[in-house]
Parts: sequence; structure tokens; C-alpha cells
Amino acid sequence: MIKKIATGGNRDWFVFFIFLLAISIRILYIFQVLQFPLTEFLVESNTFDQYDFDKKALSISSGNWLGGNEVFGKEPLYYYFLAAIYKLFGYSHLAVYLIQALLTAIGAILIYKITSQLFNRAVGYIASLILALYAMSIFYDAILLRASLITFLNILLFYLILKADRDNRPMLWFLAGMSLGFSMLTRQNILLPFILLFILTRARSFKKGINIALIFIAGLFIIVSPVLVRNYIVSDGNRIGISSQTGAFWVGNVYDSSGIDFEPDTATYKNLHLKTNGHAEKILPLFFNELKARPKEYLQLYTRKIWMFFNGYEAPSNTNYYLYRSEFPTILRWPFFNFRFICGLALIGFFLSLSRLYKPHLGYIFFIVLSISVMLFHILSRYRLPVVPYFIMFASYAVYFIFNMLLRRRLLKSVAIILTAIFFYVIFKPDLTYAGFRDKFHDKIRPTDRTNLALAYIEDYKKFNREEMLDLALGQCRIALAKDKTSYVPYCIRGYIYFLEERLAESKAEYKKALIFDNDNPFLYNELAGVHYASGDHERAFLYTKRALKFFPDNKVFKKNLALLKFTL
Repeated sequence: MIKKIATGGNRDWFVFFIFLLAISIRILYIFQVLQFPLTEFLVESNTFDQYDFDKKALSISSGNWLGGNEVFGKEPLYYYFLAAIYKLFGYSHLAVYLIQALLTAIGAILIYKITSQLFNRAVGYIASLILALYAMSIFYDAILLRASLITFLNILLFYLILKADRDNRPMLWFLAGMSLGFSMLTRQNILLPFILLFILTRARSFKKGINIALIFIAGLFIIVSPVLVRNYIVSDGNRIGISSQTGAFWVGNVYDSSGIDFEPDTATYKNLHLKTNGHAEKILPLFFNELKARPKEYLQLYTRKIWMFFNGYEAPSNTNYYLYRSEFPTILRWPFFNFRFICGLALIGFFLSLSRLYKPHLGYIFFIVLSISVMLFHILSRYRLPVVPYFIMFASYAVYFIFNMLLRRRLLKSVAIILTAIFFYVIFKPDLTYAGFRDKFHDKIRPTDRTNLALAYIEDYKKFNREEMLDLALGQCRIALAKDKTSYVPYCIRGYIYFLEERLAESKAEYKKALIFDNDNPFLYNELAGVHYASGDHERAFLYTKRALKFFPDNKVFKKNLALLKFTL
């Protein structure tokens, strides 16, 4: 059957079926997950990237199409992508998620076309099916983050380069350059020099290669240049670049960091981030100095990052896949494909492809370069997602190769490859210790994920007055404290829940517990003052408000509260 599919017959109906499967599963998931209070809470709370994307997109869609008077903090395309959707369909996150799902479904078709050309049609069918049923892709299609859009743009870029190389049409090279421009305006990457090298080595003559490269660069430049000019103007000629975001580099490249988690509070990170001060040109010299000063520590860091990149753990940032899968009943609980399954097969497929007469050189470029792009920063699941389609291509070739060997009765070779795949699957078990960097008692779902969900339940209660939401919030705080009894946050949240339930004595007790672990937090003192005020103890409310002002003397709300309390004493 595999051989028949690979060699002939018009079976495009199967690709269309995969497209329908991909879009249908995502639509079902989107309508399920929109019922989960956390989904909208992540957009509404100003501590998350989703909030930033949403608010800036709203500003742009309301008429501020230049995006303000400052250099873009992040690459700006996703802001404009959201703004265009809001303008066309009204302020609707549902519309965003549905369009992201549609793009991924189209990406599954493109993956079929790409992989069919690099290998054969059977491999193309396998690849498109795996992408359609890839769990993290389904998850991120319903999140207000860039991962889904970047993944599609890079697949489109790959497809256009492949088609331009095959058809030898200048316009396709121009469109491919535009695709890279859009990709870089969503999140910057290091693909350009390697694509140019591919163009030059594939051309019939050096002159022809130069002409194609110039056409490609022209397509890139026409997309990127308006942003470069705009940032140059608003910075009064001080900045040429797509964005001012340099902090993301130091998050994963500070010698004492994990290389995976976002840890902005460390002294080393703050020091290096302050020295670069948003200037990308200062990063490399400073970074090389750090490498020379601490070679052993950096060797350990990059060994850990490489391991965690290939590891099956989906490292969360502000959004945790495992929390969604555990705490709310959606189709994410179905046995979809995951990175742990794909990664080992991809490595096998990569090495098997090296023995082919016609090698997938462009596949090697995207597989290696985009992987390195992620490792250069920090290893989060949303950063790794755009690399996965190229893993899927090689994994699909490995699956095809195994079946082909079985059909040809090459049992020894088939068993050897299958055992190798099983070996990779076993060793790529999610490593929650980060290769020993953390203690072994960490869980896939962090205490902060639990407290974020608790806050989401509280907001749902305040919107819809559903009493059961407060019980669910208390349950999440209980789990968070079981994992980390020294965090003030769960105590603070419980104090607020008891305040909402008018259990004021218990509320005071929880806030006081929180202060044991964070006794210079002005907001905790202010909250405790509010509970005392509600219970009629205005004198203590006054004292706690004064203490809040001691730690945050410029806070206007605290000053106003103190002034009002003076009249009640």
C-alpha cells in the first residue's frame, strides 16, 4: 500500500481529508477551550504576553496604524495580524483562533507538497497527518501568541523556495523573500545567510545565483524596510532594527541561568541587560567577554540547552500545556502526536536521508538552522513549535523507510531502526530536572500555573457569580502550597477569596501568612488594610496602609486610602 501511494495515482482527496481533519479538530478544541476561564484571563491580565499583543493590536485597529511613537518592543507583525482581524471581524479572540487554525490546516497541505517533493508522496501523506494531529500545534492555535503564525510563515517560506528552485521563476524567488521578511517581522531568525548559500550553490552559474539572490533580498527588503525606516525615525536616528527587544537573548544566555525558564530577577541577568540597554549591537562583544570569562559554566549551559531542546518536555512560559490538559476536559487528552514521539524518528530520518541519492538539502538547512535559533535563546515549547514541521518531515521519512523495509522483508534492518526509535523515545522522557540543574521534585505543572488558574477562577466568579469557581480556586491554591509552602502568592489569593466570602478573620490570617514570606510587599499590606477596614478595625487599617506607603511611597492609591482613613479615626 505504501509503495502504491508513493509511486502513482491521484490521491489528492486524502490530502483534502487531512485538511478537513486538521481544521475540524482545531475548531472543536477552540470552542472547548474558550469555556476554560484561564484562556481569557491570560489575555486580560497585564502580566502576560497575550495582554501586550491584544492591547497594542486594539490600539492599532482603532486608527494608530503606525504603532505609536517608540521603537517596537517586539517584532511587530503579530500586532498587525491581530489588528487586521479585529478590524475585519470586530474584537473577537474566537476569530483569531479560527484564522490561526486555518493557517495551520493550510500548512498541513504545504507540508504534504514539500515532503512529497523532497522524498515521495507516501512520506508527504504521513507528514501532513502528523502535523494535523500534533498536540502542541492544536494547543497554540488557540492561544494569543505568535507561535502559530511563525510556524505557518516558515512553512510557506520553505514551500516557495522549493517551488522557485524547481520552476526557476524570478517572481517566486521574490515572493519567497517577502515570506522571509514577514517571518522576521514576527520573530527574527538567522535563516537569511543560509538561504543565500543555498541559492548560490543551486544556481547553474555564479552570475545566475547572484541575480536570484538579489531578487530574493529585494522581496525581503520591501517587507522589512518600512519597519526599519519607521523605527529609525521615531528613535531620532538612534536605532536601526526591527525591535528593541534584547532581553530575550540574555534570558537564556546568562551563565547561571537554566537556559529554559524565564528568570528576569537574577542579578546577572539584570546587569547584562542593563549594559546592552536595548542596543543589539552591544550584545555580541559583551557576550564574547562572558564566554571568555566563564568557559566551563557556558559549556554546561549549552549542553543543558541542547539536551532540553531534544527532550520531550514542553517547557512552559506563561502558558502551560500540561495545566490545560490536566485541569479542563478537552480533546488535548486524546492520544495526539507529541514531540517525544517525533524527535527520535526525526533524528533517524535525518541520518537515513544522508544515504539518499537526492538529498533534501533545504530540509537540512531549516532543520539545523531553526533548531540553533531556538537554542541560542531559551528552550520554551512555543519557541520550539516553529521547528517541529521540519522534524516531522524527517520523522515521516523514517516511518516510510521502516514500512518499506518490512515490505521488502529486510527484517533485521527494520528491527534495528525500530529499536533505535524506542531507545530515543525512552531517553527523551520529559526531564523536569533540566539535566540536574533543578531538584527532582519539580512537577510539569508549576505552583505559579496553579495560582494563575486560581486567579482566573476568581475573575470568572466576579463576572458570572458562580460560587463553585471560588472552591476551584481554593483547590488550586491548596495544590500550589503542597508543592511550595514558602510562596506568598497562594496565601494572598486565599486571603482574597475569604474576603470575597466575608470570612474576614480567615482572610486576615492568610494575608499574615503571606507576609511571613514577603514582608516588604506593599500590596500585601494594602490588601490587609482593606480587610481590617471591612471588619471595622480602622486603626489597624490605617497602620497597615502607612506600612504599605513606607515600601512604596509614591503610590497614589495608598496615599488616597491613608487620607480617607484619617477621617475615620
